[in-house]
Amino acid sequence: MKRFLTLLAVAAIAGVMYVTAAPGGLRSAGPTAKQFKALKASVTKLQKQLKTVKTEAEAGLAIEELCIMHAPVGVSQLGTSSSGYLFGPPQTSGQPSAGASATSALDLAASTPQYRLFALNTSQADCVTLANTASTHAAARAVGALSVGH
Repeated sequence: MKRFLTLLAVAAIAGVMYVTAAPGGLRSAGPTAKQFKALKASVTKLQKQLKTVKTEAEAGLAIEELCIMHAPVGVSQLGTSSSGYLFGPPQTSGQPSAGASATSALDLAASTPQYRLFALNTSQADCVTLANTASTHAAARAVGALSVGH
């Protein structure tokens, strides 16, 4: 009986030690006030950045719709390299030129186009100004990049 009580006491002590040392036994105190304030400031900053990006994206889509996607031109590719349009020097007296070869071409196809091409909306002055400004900046960057390389 003495052995049984000793074994029971050892088992109880081992159980108590296991429960107190278990990882779930201690609770985290949570973030400090300073950590919480820093986290709140970070979240506020990210929310402002997200709002700015969203506004810029919506403006970009509006410009794209107004300036580029206003009236797509439908085109279809017709002909192949063996049967298509003749391309080469001008013909004489109704006969194809000796240097002409057959090739494909893109034809306007308003009803059932295979592809759509987009042109700048030149009826909107803002679109023309935007395109000219963008192309000027792109040209300046390209010239700058070339001059750095030499």
